[in-house]
Amino acid sequence: MTSGRQRRRVVPDYMAAARLTVPEHINVERTTLVYIAPDAATNGLDPPGSHLLTLLGDGPLSVYECAAHLGLPYCVVRLLVAGLVGGGTLLTRDPPPADLPDIEILELVLSGLRAL
Repeated sequence: MTSGRQRRRVVPDYMAAARLTVPEHINVERTTLVYIAPDAATNGLDPPGSHLLTLLGDGPLSVYECAAHLGLPYCVVRLLVAGLVGGGTLLTRDPPPADLPDIEILELVLSGLRAL
């Protein structure tokens, strides 16, 4: 039975990405999709990296989703992902563009709402 308090982390969040060298040319944003490289070397990863790979085993997720599932701040997961992409363990891609509704339809809806 738990006392209702959350368990305190033994290691601070910023330490999850402390040992990584992050290449400057890799751009990782909140909506960047992350997936495991087909020939990824998963040996010797630190716990946050191995947790991330376990999470991505079911398929690609956005960096923001990874942060939510891991319980780490977005900035830490962003550095973690960039470091693992630089090492060849993960791959990234931009999300598909969103299909935006036609502006004429939005204007018709807006004028209809104003008429109410």
